[in-house]
Amino acid sequence: MNKRISVLIVLLGGMSFGVLSTIVKKSYDAGMNLGQVSVAQALLGALLLWAFILFKKLSDKEYKLNFTKKEAITLMVSGISTACTSIVYYKSLQYLSASMAILLLFQFTWIGNIIECILDRKLMEKKKVIALVILIGGTLLASNVLIDGFNINPMGLLFGILAALCYCVFMYVNGKVVTNVNPIQRSAWMITGATIFLTIVFYKSLFTGNASLFVEFEYGIPLALFGNVIPPVFFSIGVPIVGIGLSSILGSIELPVATLCSVIVLHEQTSLIRWVGIILILTAIIIPVALEKNKK
Repeated sequence: MNKRISVLIVLLGGMSFGVLSTIVKKSYDAGMNLGQVSVAQALLGALLLWAFILFKKLSDKEYKLNFTKKEAITLMVSGISTACTSIVYYKSLQYLSASMAILLLFQFTWIGNIIECILDRKLMEKKKVIALVILIGGTLLASNVLIDGFNINPMGLLFGILAALCYCVFMYVNGKVVTNVNPIQRSAWMITGATIFLTIVFYKSLFTGNASLFVEFEYGIPLALFGNVIPPVFFSIGVPIVGIGLSSILGSIELPVATLCSVIVLHEQTSLIRWVGIILILTAIIIPVALEKNKK
């Protein structure tokens, strides 16, 4: 496949993540609660992924299901990290604007670096320190803290940071656990595990919301498509050609897309300073990858 097309595919995968916060906000306005949003996305996502796998199996005789029973169980347990990220991130959206929630989620970049330093018992590399300083500066600008003061809802802040922590765990699990399985099949098992976990956690609240079954499908299907189906399918196609380093940079398009969607669809307020902050955050993500590439 042409590399330019692969770049576009990876970009589209990253962009799809960016629209989630806006859809979740709209689903809350339609009467859905946290449990209904989380379970609807995971359940429909799992069904769509397995339907895609079945289609591939029936249409391509060479397509194989390359996992063992033990690997399937391991991946389902690993899906709890996905479920926990959804819970705390979507919970933060009950207290924060969509643009602020995604901003806090993106703090996973420096949180992940600090956790890595603690686990490896070594100091952070110079390039990562530079990126961290830029990222903190960008966050201060993008959050308008320097202008409006610290007026972020404390519960929203708590769940936003927890979302970043859970996302770090998800990233670690995604990169370490049963990596030999086909990416789409891997995602299907993880989302299946997430569905089971979320259903157990929210079984009482699944029938207490004000939304009809039609509304749950109306928002559940796009959440599943943009959150659980398009990203793994597109990344499995594009990342092997583009490379992990460039893909991580391209995937950061989620942040500006989420902010843009919140402005256009939800009519949230933004400013030039906030966009400068977002550009700085993206720069902080790009620097370590670019320096590593030049080093090689």
